[in-house]
Amino acid sequence: MSIAEDFKTFVGNLKITEVRATTISDRYGKITKALNKKYRNTESTTDNSLQVGSYGRSTAIKGISDLDMIYEMPVSEWDRFKTEGVGKQSALLQEVKNAIDKSYSRTKKHGDGQVVVLKFSDGQEIE
Repeated sequence: MSIAEDFKTFVGNLKITEVRATTISDRYGKITKALNKKYRNTESTTDNSLQVGSYGRSTAIKGISDLDMIYEMPVSEWDRFKTEGVGKQSALLQEVKNAIDKSYSRTKKHGDGQVVVLKFSDGQEIE
C-alpha cells in the first residue's frame, strides 16, 4: 500500500459511522424540538440550537461520547429568570430538564453547573 492509501484507511477508521451520526442528529433534533415547544411554541428540530464542541466543528472521531449543544433562550426567559431571585440559574436548569424529560423520560439527566446533562444507555452524553 502507498502512504496515501494508508492515510485514507487511517482516516476512514476514525470517521463516525453513518448509524452513529444519525443517532446523534436525531438526539440533537429531539432535544431542540422539546425546548422549542416549551419556549417558542414551534416544533423545529434545528432552530435556536447549535451543535458545538468537536462534533459541531466536524472534528469528532469514532467513539465520541461527549456531545455539546447550545440552546438560545428567548430574551423573555432571561428577563423572567433574572428577576426570580436566589437559585434562578438552578430553577432555569430544572425547567429545561423538565422540558427535555417529556421527550427523554427514561434517559438519566441532571443539572451540572451551567448545563443539563443527558446520559444515554449507549454511553453517549449530551450537555
